[in-house]
Amino acid sequence: MKINRLILILGLASALYSCDSLSEGDVITVTSGTYILNNGNWGNNDSNIGIYNPTEKSYAAYAFKTANGQALGDLGQDIIRLGENIYIAVNGSQTIFVTDKELKIRHQINADVNGARLSPKYFATSGSKVYVTYYEGYLGEITGDGSVKLCQTGPNPEGLAAAGDRLYVANSGGMAYPSYNNTVSVVSASTFTEISTIEVNVNPVKVEASSDGAYVYVSSYGNYADIPAKLQVITADDGKVADIDYAAVSSIAKGEDDILYILCGGYDEHWNPLPGIVYRHDMKANRPLGAFVTDGTTLPDAYSISAASDGYIYVGCSDYRNTGDVYVFTPEGKLHDKFDSQGLNPLKAY
Repeated sequence: MKINRLILILGLASALYSCDSLSEGDVITVTSGTYILNNGNWGNNDSNIGIYNPTEKSYAAYAFKTANGQALGDLGQDIIRLGENIYIAVNGSQTIFVTDKELKIRHQINADVNGARLSPKYFATSGSKVYVTYYEGYLGEITGDGSVKLCQTGPNPEGLAAAGDRLYVANSGGMAYPSYNNTVSVVSASTFTEISTIEVNVNPVKVEASSDGAYVYVSSYGNYADIPAKLQVITADDGKVADIDYAAVSSIAKGEDDILYILCGGYDEHWNPLPGIVYRHDMKANRPLGAFVTDGTTLPDAYSISAASDGYIYVGCSDYRNTGDVYVFTPEGKLHDKFDSQGLNPLKAY
């Protein structure tokens, strides 16, 4: 997401990464930028958000902490904007922060069922509403007063997408290894009830819908054994599901002009990660457009892919031990920049 104006006063915990080094207490004016969400490692309370300026090729790390004087929390999972509010799901800390565009906290949203706190995962917006999945088996609609209306879905829902009056929710069953779930819940936005389920590959995780609502794309992890990861497409009018021929799909992201960016990875015979490969797919026509990267750039330890509103495509790379690298590509598939995210597991650029 672009930020029109942001002034960051950096302390000990923040830094700007560019060609020039900065000393403590420097004041940096970021005239535009994209949020970089680092997921962190479970239980370490080390997720964070930085701000990247693609024009200046500069990066202000720990922007959330700088704005609020506190860490983001455990497992930053997703970030989205609606109107003047930024919504940040922190899964391990079981909370949602609502901030202004400078990441200053306005309030927090916590949801519970029978006194048990729920763990937010992924967001989607439709019209004036924000929706969020909760890993305990719910879809939430965040209301105007900051409360959360809940609809029960399948087990351990992950990604979701809105298309017209329908919300599509991937039910991973991720906590039921090796008996993962294999359904997508279809929820009516107007009645906020589940109206049907659609069977897909096991362990579905990400969902994206074409802008006309005709096709819904679902990526799944499989069972990490004899059932491989897949990309599938649901035809919305009849609920039919078809496989799309991409191997070892790890993540997907919807970009401008209904282009789906598909990150594929995998491992060699010794379980060493293979370099990531990114493909493009026309979402409205449901047809492949070929490989995305055109300049020979390799993507070691490819972890995530994002199509940010600044027009660039971001690939986060992580070995789960060291701070991750973020590769920034132009829409033409050429490397624009590469920078250290200053956090573990860069998950999303927005």
